[in-house]
Amino acid sequence: MNNVVGNTSDFILEGFFFPPDARASLFVLTFFGYMIIVFVNLLVFLVIIFHKNLHEPMYVMLCNMIVCDLIGSSAVMPRLLSDFFVDIRIISFEACFIQAFCIHMYTCGSQLILTVMAYDRYVAICNPLRYSTIMTPWTIVKLCSIAWGGAFIMVVVLLSITIRLPKCKSVVVHAYCFNGALFVLACGDYLVNNIYGLFITYFLTTLSLSAIAFTYTKILIACFFKSQSVSKSKAIHTCATHLTVYIVFETTLLFSIMALRFPNINPNATKAIGTLMITVPPFLNPMIYGINTKEIRNNVLKWLNNKLSPI
Repeated sequence: MNNVVGNTSDFILEGFFFPPDARASLFVLTFFGYMIIVFVNLLVFLVIIFHKNLHEPMYVMLCNMIVCDLIGSSAVMPRLLSDFFVDIRIISFEACFIQAFCIHMYTCGSQLILTVMAYDRYVAICNPLRYSTIMTPWTIVKLCSIAWGGAFIMVVVLLSITIRLPKCKSVVVHAYCFNGALFVLACGDYLVNNIYGLFITYFLTTLSLSAIAFTYTKILIACFFKSQSVSKSKAIHTCATHLTVYIVFETTLLFSIMALRFPNINPNATKAIGTLMITVPPFLNPMIYGINTKEIRNNVLKWLNNKLSPI
């Protein structure tokens, strides 16, 4: 599809190239995938909200993670569903930047929340006697506010320097709007946009990786000196759940970034990899926590049993 030059206020999403006979089956698959993401995330979220025994720092942060996941998946998947049966996918200027804002809030917020969760695990395992005095409700509010506030500031600056650029093209060469696909539509120089975008990526990745490496090293040392095998096993199990979620997110993010850097990759493959970053973590995260965390699993099963059992 050729780029359109002009002053139109709309963009055209290039989207996926699918044969007409495959669109219906892919629509159904995507629809049920999105429904599962919404249902499972909301289920875990509501179970945590309505069960007071889960009103602990780790689960409060998990709720923040769920909100972040729903923002990311809901920014892309409903629009993706509506685009399956149209050949020209028009999206307004405002809708495009709102979508980009939500996607970058999801990626930035996820990394910062995962970093905060690593700190929570560090305090819980390395300073168990002081945990309740350190991780007070006010501390949790401050940590979550820093995560959301930091993500918000970085994303606003990121998109503000993109909006100011004069637009000469209107075709977004991807399945959804994000900063990297938007600033390349500009007429002028977008070096600043590229540098700032890379800075955010490397800064957040380095921050989260360093924080997790430091805290987990301390946790492993603390577990090594624990005399009780039960407490040691519980600590390792809790950390493994968090680490699995982190690895899933960072792996999909890394593949998404790498796919954009290699222009020889099939366009559909590049878009599919980028979409995986938005869909795989929100799909797996509540399942990972739900299966591996005994307290959540038991409360979910109890809630489902009460709802499904006959009166």
